[in-house]
Amino acid sequence: MSDATPRHSEATPAESTGATTPGAVGPSDESGDATATRPRRPRRGRTIAIVAGALVVAAAIVVTVIVVQPDDEPAGAPVAATLPVALPAGDLPEGTTVGVIVTLGPGAEGADWNGAAQGALVAERRLELGGADIALATENDGGTEAGAADAVAALVERGVAGIVVASSGPHIVGALSAAADAGLPVVLPYAPVPDGAEGSVWSTAPDTASTGAALTEALAGATRTLLVDAGGGAPVGVEIGRTLAATSAAGDDGLAREVARLTGSTPPATETGDDVSATASQEEDPVADPSDAVLVSGSAARLADVVARLQTADLAVPVVLTADATSPAFSSGLTADGASLSGSLVTVGPETGDATALRGDAAGRSVSAFLGGVRVLAQDPDAVNLTDDQPFTAVAGAADARSHDAVVALVRAVEASGSIEPGAVGDALGDLALGASDGIAGPELDFSSAQALGGEVTVLNASSQDLGLRPTADDGSTSLIWFAGPATTPAAG
Repeated sequence: MSDATPRHSEATPAESTGATTPGAVGPSDESGDATATRPRRPRRGRTIAIVAGALVVAAAIVVTVIVVQPDDEPAGAPVAATLPVALPAGDLPEGTTVGVIVTLGPGAEGADWNGAAQGALVAERRLELGGADIALATENDGGTEAGAADAVAALVERGVAGIVVASSGPHIVGALSAAADAGLPVVLPYAPVPDGAEGSVWSTAPDTASTGAALTEALAGATRTLLVDAGGGAPVGVEIGRTLAATSAAGDDGLAREVARLTGSTPPATETGDDVSATASQEEDPVADPSDAVLVSGSAARLADVVARLQTADLAVPVVLTADATSPAFSSGLTADGASLSGSLVTVGPETGDATALRGDAAGRSVSAFLGGVRVLAQDPDAVNLTDDQPFTAVAGAADARSHDAVVALVRAVEASGSIEPGAVGDALGDLALGASDGIAGPELDFSSAQALGGEVTVLNASSQDLGLRPTADDGSTSLIWFAGPATTPAAG
């Protein structure tokens, strides 16, 4: 029986969260139909022994990043002073399996979240250490609507109790439609619930209205915002002064020069071979009302492409990025483009990043426990990624709390219902509110609403500081961490 607190109850949330043991997954096929179901693994005594030394460690880490926490933050449900890596769960029905849909393939819609989705494996291991006998079954949707529907059909055959769709973009409606037909509950950690979606579907990502409000805050009073549309369109609720299309990498030549012109900034120096013919004549005709901020909208990969270009100009106005910048693919894209990770980068989102572990509150302790799970899994030489084609150490830097929490939520619903029948699991999930005491690493989740995210969507600043909370990458590279911070300051005039 689940200890998770129903949303209408005043009781303290449960001590633990259910998770999953990865279901078998075959080698990934970047062209489309990789399927995998990982067999249930026997528990390893040596792994459990590691847990004793892998509890909350944030207080012992010395860092230079400053994380600001409001003094008047309301107290939530009681949470232990330290949270263990292991997540205990009640007796789960035999054969408890959670499906995970990822997107593989260069340039495929939604593929930017493949690395972040590896957090599902951390949930599986933490629950395994807590005594749960569960499995993850993974399918690749290939970034297409038909592929997403096929992925759900394959997971139905595997008898999953629910599905985490760890992708984003219009193509996910194929998965939602197929899941509704099959009566399967779905959790979306990286996308809001699309308009018109039917069936039992919840999102733990910010909705479009909350994201738009946070972007407006990040722009800090700018009145002539320049939208650089790199494929994401205009965010809902954000006032835009002018728009510059940059919907494909093929059109990025000269982009920095045009943005500099439209913002009254210093353009980048022209290098031999640069293709700036499209903007050369415009540079002689500066705008009378230059934009006072830049907002870049697009996928994580496209955001990285555009930021790399903009770093060549001396922009005199702040640059804000849409929420896809929180994907680990943004960091890796900047590195691949030879761009700097140490510049002033601003986006929006809930506080789910590693920097939260530096706080002494319940949120900090829950993220610390999640990161402890990342380290435990990385120390297992047999641990592999969701598609069984890389060791987990290769993806440990990208695994995030959002996919972890989506798996935990579905397992808690199995625990609460005492069933792996999808209809019963969906009904149970709709009555749950989950927080740190339930094993949720990010903000509280209330599944009484399709948009289940309970935490605030806030302005996030980036740092390339290595906090020492994750295993060191094999290539020595670092990734951006995002932490709550002040909004940008628009240029005067």
